[in-house]
Amino acid sequence: MTATENCEVGNGASAAAGLAAARVGAARYREWIAAKALPLWSTAGFDAGRGMFQERLDWTGAPQESVPRRAMVQCRQIYVFAHAALLGWFPEGGRLAEIAMDSLLAKFCEDCDPSNGFAFSVSADGGVVSSVRDAYAHAFVLFAIAWLHRLNGDPRLIDHADRIIGFVDGQLRDSLHGGLYDAAPITDRSKRQNPLMHLLEAYIALEAAAPGRGYIERAKKLVEIFKTRLFLADPGVLLEYFAEDWSAHPDPLKRRIFEPGHHFEWVWLLREYENLTGEDLSVWVLQLDRIARQTGLAANGLIFDEVGTDLRALKRSHRIWPHTEGAKAAVARLHAGDAAAPQFAAAMIDALTENFLDKPFAGGWIDQIGADGAPLVDYAPASSLYHLFLAAAETSRAFPAASDIST
Repeated sequence: MTATENCEVGNGASAAAGLAAARVGAARYREWIAAKALPLWSTAGFDAGRGMFQERLDWTGAPQESVPRRAMVQCRQIYVFAHAALLGWFPEGGRLAEIAMDSLLAKFCEDCDPSNGFAFSVSADGGVVSSVRDAYAHAFVLFAIAWLHRLNGDPRLIDHADRIIGFVDGQLRDSLHGGLYDAAPITDRSKRQNPLMHLLEAYIALEAAAPGRGYIERAKKLVEIFKTRLFLADPGVLLEYFAEDWSAHPDPLKRRIFEPGHHFEWVWLLREYENLTGEDLSVWVLQLDRIARQTGLAANGLIFDEVGTDLRALKRSHRIWPHTEGAKAAVARLHAGDAAAPQFAAAMIDALTENFLDKPFAGGWIDQIGADGAPLVDYAPASSLYHLFLAAAETSRAFPAASDIST
């Protein structure tokens, strides 16, 4: 056997081992979501009397009732439980999602009219705590509507979505420079990439739920902003913060920050957009993924929270969610033919299992740890379940267990 043949055999064996590890990890991860996380967050994490999801659980697994409930969190949980019901992982989730959607419209929306936008947060009793109309939150309202419509087909939800889009266009969109302001009333005219990323995610989800209504055309405009405004070709990074006209942010620190987790998130989103449109975005996808993996990983394989444009870590702590996005990016790479993708997916699932999940209680998680591995928060935020669930759904689909393949 020649040296080249030896190398090919070795690479083949490595790829097979990576795929086997990804399948084992994905099955274990899916079981944790279905058997532990969803039951916990549908009981302790759901206020049945008020029809709303809890914002967070304390270190004993009990809800922190005094914490205001954000629209964004309600919508993320609506998505999770609607999708879980669609997959058959948690059939009861559909009922919870519908109850929470009714509460969202009644308690966060003035006169129950989505055209007025949604308050940022309410108290446990439903009184408005912050009436600010947050762009990031409205992206998740649309995302939740899309997934609940996929579950129940209620045409009123799509009407709500179109009314919300009208609000976003009228109150949050910058008609001169493009993109979104963070909130209405507008008090800060600087911009961030994050609300645009999640609005793109929402439009992709709406197109899948109700195609042919112009949502993909809206998504295309956001992808163009990504290409021309958000992405810095040299050194190939996605910036986080900008001035109003998309020039460098006035804060010298903010103008040089990127987050490897958001690189991975965009990798997956851009591939989802490609699947709907056929447009080839490989130039950007490959750069985002390469920079994130080359500069965003600590020696122990965990993902740094922030890196600078000099490609050095700025914040060496580790949030839970970038590892879910790393797993999703691996799924996107797999579908593009990358034989090394399963190994990275398995590594991300292992990072979640070993460092974050089922701590300090079953079905919960530690949201952020320091470089030394010590927890930096003393509660489990409900907001992370969106990331955790979507990654479980994607890795389960991409790396099915042998029993799933046989059926």
